[in-house]
Amino acid sequence: MKKFVASLVILLVFAFALAACGGAPAGTPVEEAAPADTGEEAAEPAEEEMAEEPAEEEMAEEPAEEVVVDPDAEPTAVVNAFGDCDDPLILWHGLTGTDGAVFAVMLENFAKENPDICLNSEGYAWDTFFQKYPTAVAAGTPPDMVIFHAAEVAQMASQGLMQPMDDLVYNDGSLDKADFNPELMNAVTYNGETMAVPFDNHGWLLWYNTKLIEDAGLDPNNLPQNGDEFLEWAQMLTTDVNGLHPTDEGFDPENVDVWAMEFTWPRYTVPSTLWQYGASVISEDGTTATLDSPEAIAAIQYWHDLMYKYYVAPPAVPGKMWAGDLYANNRLVFMWEGTWTGGFMADNPDIAALTDTAFVNSLAPDGNQAVKFDSHIFSVPTGVDEDGAQKAKALMLYLVNNGEFWATSGQVPAKIEVQQSEAVQSIPSVATAAEEFNAIGSTDFSHEAFIEIQTAYETAVGNALASADADVAAELQAGAQQIQQILDRP
Repeated sequence: MKKFVASLVILLVFAFALAACGGAPAGTPVEEAAPADTGEEAAEPAEEEMAEEPAEEEMAEEPAEEVVVDPDAEPTAVVNAFGDCDDPLILWHGLTGTDGAVFAVMLENFAKENPDICLNSEGYAWDTFFQKYPTAVAAGTPPDMVIFHAAEVAQMASQGLMQPMDDLVYNDGSLDKADFNPELMNAVTYNGETMAVPFDNHGWLLWYNTKLIEDAGLDPNNLPQNGDEFLEWAQMLTTDVNGLHPTDEGFDPENVDVWAMEFTWPRYTVPSTLWQYGASVISEDGTTATLDSPEAIAAIQYWHDLMYKYYVAPPAVPGKMWAGDLYANNRLVFMWEGTWTGGFMADNPDIAALTDTAFVNSLAPDGNQAVKFDSHIFSVPTGVDEDGAQKAKALMLYLVNNGEFWATSGQVPAKIEVQQSEAVQSIPSVATAAEEFNAIGSTDFSHEAFIEIQTAYETAVGNALASADADVAAELQAGAQQIQQILDRP
């Protein structure tokens, strides 16, 4: 078994190396580098910051001493100990943003209420986590509990890295699968076994600036319902530094002051847009790449046209200003961003006062609504003994049943009953997200090569949106061919 898992570790590390070493599209934020004010998505540095040249006298200084990086050095982790005992529960996760601060308080409260269980919490960048996790399982030294995402469950389970959770938490009545979103429970089920416990629902919401909409003579309480209506709005909302709109003679697309919308993190924006158009990355049976279908091409072409034909969204190129920075400076009207943006709004109260949330607006011609959501999930790794599994169970149940506190991070508690509580409903963005995910939300496709396929489609879409001259259909066809090769592997 260890030899089998070890070989899979090599494949996993290779897949993540591809994702980290140029697989991401130009201008694409990466989750692993999440800034503290989002908890999930990375911010691109401002274009003007990237363009700064060092002063001449600085360039003339002696070169700094070369820094030698030890490739075998242990990655830095955010480590916190809670409680005091000789045999702590070891927890690994990637919650290192603002949601991680809320999570730490929950762990502290658990330790106080359960003095017989202490724990060590180790938070890693997600790329580091996914290298350490399979390696530790292969070595026979796994942590007692891990947290990652529902979208990755099929791949992790197929590689023997997870223990089924049915006997541990479901069959004895500790948790009821019916208490969770059925789409989500399907995503964490592999070969008929439930492999994880959902902690939350998170994904895209529409955050929009009501004042900029009103200033354009539009009604923020009557948002556009399809792609054609949105384009009309977008042309009225976008202005250059001279106050001209894209439909005005003399509009300067090189000096736009206010953008209608921006192409945000592809990991959520691409699936949401594809589904609105009735498209997908792969077929439902997981055998055929469909990224080059007419519907998929139309969906990505719509974004390309917003950027390069109508000039209402900034081009998705390296150095573009991060959507949050634009939004914080009243330079972006519509922002598709995550539930974790609640922390960003708390840090920017002036812009928060002008902001409302809604279901993501449909970009499809027929107004079809769809949005991707995911979940942080709890799992017990393969190789954990009964004592470790029982400690993990106690922590999982505590965290799931205290979802009201987790909602203060901006994430939606996974239990539907908790979502409907007064405390959760009093947080407008969380209440809207809960309603949205239950009404129109879908989880991503499940596949044993999910991460590799995800990298391939993100790269293809990035190439399709990289320039005005990019051939969207050709780039998606190239991406589909690469994905088909992955699907055809034995």
